[in-house]
Amino acid sequence: MEIQPIPEIDVLIGIALWLHSDGWQIKQVSMAGGQKIDQVTHRQKLKSNFIKAEIALDTIRFRREGPDIEAIKEAKIWRIECKGLGDVRLQTLKNNFDRAVASVVSYYDQQVGLQLQLGLAFPEAYAKLTRKKLPQSLREAINLWLFLYVAIDEIYEFAPNEEIPL
Repeated sequence: MEIQPIPEIDVLIGIALWLHSDGWQIKQVSMAGGQKIDQVTHRQKLKSNFIKAEIALDTIRFRREGPDIEAIKEAKIWRIECKGLGDVRLQTLKNNFDRAVASVVSYYDQQVGLQLQLGLAFPEAYAKLTRKKLPQSLREAINLWLFLYVAIDEIYEFAPNEEIPL
């Protein structure tokens, strides 16, 4: 079975749209950079999807670093790391997953008055790595949720005490 590449921007957009549909206000977006990434095209794609979903762009901070998405609702705050899928070997997939986990764990700090929820969003190809590389006890200790990206309009969420069915 051939794995189709999924740009990180698609995962980011899908998660942001999911959050928005659940009543969360997107406060910050940090898009991936790099040599092979067309920032202008990605930013246009993000903006057109946000406008279509009626997500106010003027209240969002666009940053180069930090969580890919930060969203607020009532007394809760999401900090979510998004991972795309390139045309890579298994070892590179594992390395990318490890880096994503390291990033999301680095967002762990308590905000005064806000309940922190961490999230890691990724395409299905990463799902098997969660059992090997993300112990249930860690996910529960830091309140780490997993988001399985299937398509921009098909996102599945898993609470810290739930496993992704394989």
